[in-house]
Amino acid sequence: MNIDNSMKNTEAVPVNILVVEDDEFAMENILITFDGDDWKLTPTGTAQQALNKLEQREFDLLITDVKLPGMNGISLVEECIRRGREMKYIVITGYADEESVIRALQLGVNEFLKKPYRNHELRAAVQRQLDTLALERENKRLHQRLERENAVLRDQVRQADGNAPQSGIVGTSPAMLKNVRQADKVAQFAVNAMINGESGTGKEVFAQYIHRTGVRSSGPFIPVNCAALSASLIESELFGYEKGAFTGANQARAGLFEAADGGILFLDEVTELPFDLQAKLLRSLETQTIRRLGGSELIKVDVQVLSACNRDIPEAIEQKQFREDLYHRLATVELTLQPLRERMQDFDLLLNHFVERLQPRYNIPFPPMPADINERLKSLPWRGNVRQLVNFVNKWYLFGDSATVTDIERWLGADQDQSDSVPLKSWMRFDFVEGNMRELEFAKEALLRKALQEAGGNKSKTARRLGVSYQGLLKMLKKIEPAEQDV
Repeated sequence: MNIDNSMKNTEAVPVNILVVEDDEFAMENILITFDGDDWKLTPTGTAQQALNKLEQREFDLLITDVKLPGMNGISLVEECIRRGREMKYIVITGYADEESVIRALQLGVNEFLKKPYRNHELRAAVQRQLDTLALERENKRLHQRLERENAVLRDQVRQADGNAPQSGIVGTSPAMLKNVRQADKVAQFAVNAMINGESGTGKEVFAQYIHRTGVRSSGPFIPVNCAALSASLIESELFGYEKGAFTGANQARAGLFEAADGGILFLDEVTELPFDLQAKLLRSLETQTIRRLGGSELIKVDVQVLSACNRDIPEAIEQKQFREDLYHRLATVELTLQPLRERMQDFDLLLNHFVERLQPRYNIPFPPMPADINERLKSLPWRGNVRQLVNFVNKWYLFGDSATVTDIERWLGADQDQSDSVPLKSWMRFDFVEGNMRELEFAKEALLRKALQEAGGNKSKTARRLGVSYQGLLKMLKKIEPAEQDV
C-alpha cells in the first residue's frame, strides 16, 4: 500500500528518525519498511544508546519499543521530554500494558502500534506524526515571526523622534530624479537592489521609500546595520537559532530573515559581513531558504533584500573582503546616490524641509539666516552630507540668532570630524580670512597629503573623501609628485 509522502521534507536535509528496538528481526523489518525513502533512520538497541544519539544530533521522530533492556520505552520518552526535545513519538508494544499506555498518553504520545503490525500501518503512523510535527513547527515559526515583527516595529516607533530625514525623498536635481525613477522600478518589481553612496546621503531613506511605495508595502521592513553587530552575533541575528545551539540559547528564536518574510530586509553596510558568512547569505538568496543556527531544517522565506554600502565594491572584491557572486546576487539593480556637494540645486529644498520637520520639536521661529551665510554654506564640501545638514539645522534653531562665522566653522568642523573625513576647518580657514594664492596652494597640498595618508595611500578612498573624481585626484597628485606614474 502506497502512502502519500507529499508532506515529507523534500529539501536537502532529510527527516531524521531514531529507532529503539532490541529485537534484531523487528529492527530489520523497520529498516526494510523505509528502505529507499528520504527519511533517515538511526537504529539503536537500548534507551541509553538512544540518549547518546540525542546528545549528538536532533531528531524529528522517536520510534521505540516499550520493553527494552534497562530503561523502558516509556521512561525514555519521559527523559526526552524532560530534556526539551522537539520531536514526535511512536510507541510499539507487544504486551497488554495498560498502565504504560496511560502513562504515555499523559506524556503526550498519541501513536501506538501493537505487535504484530503491518508495514503499511507503521508507515501511516510515521506519516501522521511527521505531518503533525510540520504543522506545529509552522505555527511556531509564524508566532515567532509575529513576535519579532512587533518587536522591530516597537523599536522603530521609539526611535522615530523626527531627528532624521525619514519622511521622504527631497530634491529636484537630475541625479535625484534619476534615483527616484530607479527606486520606483525596484519597488514595482520587488528585485534585490544595492544602494551606494557616502555616509549620510540617505541610503536608508531610499530603502524605506522602496518599501512604502512598492508591492511589499503591506509586509515588514526590517533594517539591520551589519557593521554594528559582532561576527559572533550576526549569523544568529540574521538566521535565528534553535534551542541549545550555543550557551545561553534557552529557547529557539527566529532571525531577521524570518521576521522579514513577505517584506523587505535592509542590510546596511553589507560589505562588513564576515567573509565566511557571505557564502551562507548567498545560498539563502539563491534558494529563498534559511537554516537556523544549530538547526537542520530548511525554512522557506520570501524576502526582497535591499543592501547599502559606502565602500568601493570593486576594491572590496579585489581584496577578497567581499564575494563577487554575492555582489551580483544583491545588485540586480544598483542605485548610486550623489553626495550633497554634487547636488547643491537641492540645498534650499532640503534646508526648508528640515526646518519644517524640526519646528514642532523646538516650537520657535527659525532664526533668520543671512543670504551671505546661506551662499557660503552652499560652497562647503558637506562631508557628512544630508545627515550633517540636519545637525546644522538643529544647531541653527538653538543658536542661529547669535551665531558668528567662527561658530559656524566650529559646528561644521566638529560634525566633519565625527564623520571621519577631512576637517572642514582646513577648508574654511582660507575662505573666511585673507590669504594669498601661494598660501592657498600650500593648504591644498597639505590637505591632499593628509587625506592620502588617512586613507592609507588608497587613491580611490582619497578621491571619495575629497569629493573629486579618480582622474581629478591623479592630476592633483601629479602636480605635487611629478615623478609618480602609478595609478
